[in-house]
Amino acid sequence: MTRRLLAVLLGLPLVAGTAQAAEPTLWQRARDPGATMRERARLRAEQLFDQAGDARSDPELFRQLLLGGASLLEVVGDVARDPWRAVLLGRLLLEAESERKQQAMQLIEGGLSGLPDSEFKRQAWFDLGVAALRSRQYSRAERAFSAGLALTWDLDDRSITHRNRGRSRMLAGQLTAAVGDYRAAVALARSSDTLALGRFGLGVALERSGDYPQGMQEIARAAAIRLPVPPYPAESVLDWSELIWTPDYEVFYVKALVAMSDAAQASSREQEAEAYAEALRGWELYSASAAQDRAPFQSNALRHQKRCREALQRLERSRRVR
Repeated sequence: MTRRLLAVLLGLPLVAGTAQAAEPTLWQRARDPGATMRERARLRAEQLFDQAGDARSDPELFRQLLLGGASLLEVVGDVARDPWRAVLLGRLLLEAESERKQQAMQLIEGGLSGLPDSEFKRQAWFDLGVAALRSRQYSRAERAFSAGLALTWDLDDRSITHRNRGRSRMLAGQLTAAVGDYRAAVALARSSDTLALGRFGLGVALERSGDYPQGMQEIARAAAIRLPVPPYPAESVLDWSELIWTPDYEVFYVKALVAMSDAAQASSREQEAEAYAEALRGWELYSASAAQDRAPFQSNALRHQKRCREALQRLERSRRVR
């Protein structure tokens, strides 16, 4: 990186010799000549990290701001010596969806033990948990969300963290623990969207653990939560394009259960048939990906798929009799 480019990224004057009140003392500079540059790089990287949050509507600008901040931290070196910079670099790389995800998670894990409790540390644990969850490292995700919960006081934030830990546990096959997390997520939720997502998660966890009636009851309660548009992007959280599902085909499982719930509450045979047909489409979409992935809940999907086909056949026979 050229001196001019580094100066632009750092926001430094190109003419040397400008005094800064926050710069290291003469003695500190003598002992560590790079201290000033490293401190300015850290501050500028933090600014880019904050600015990126305002640029999410422009994906390319968002990514470039994040990668620019990461480059700043790396160009001055010695990231391993500063836990704060190590965690910040890891978060920048994760937010930018860099191909260096594994290194980013290691940087965050390595730096967090050296940081005092703070909102920055809480958010870093959450970022690490999400990255591990998306990488299907469920034990790692569970540990990160558990550590983040110890620093989380806002009720909605606690609900969201419980919900994500519940997903980690559910995908790892720890269904009883997952149900407990989702129940906590529902109890703690204060906003309607957080409550809806918590109830959807609880419904799926209950269904997968063998409690189909209670699970469908929670699915129905979640589906009944309709959100105002605007400010929300859609009435149902299941239709939000910005939501990230892990795995991505999991959304079809939830939507299929919603359609089966609609079928059970239908006021006419026509509505019931339409809902079962919608559910069948959902199960087919889920199964197409889950089979390739050897998903642990594929057998549930196949069982529901059969139930929907049989219901449609029954409705067709009753229509013919009339």
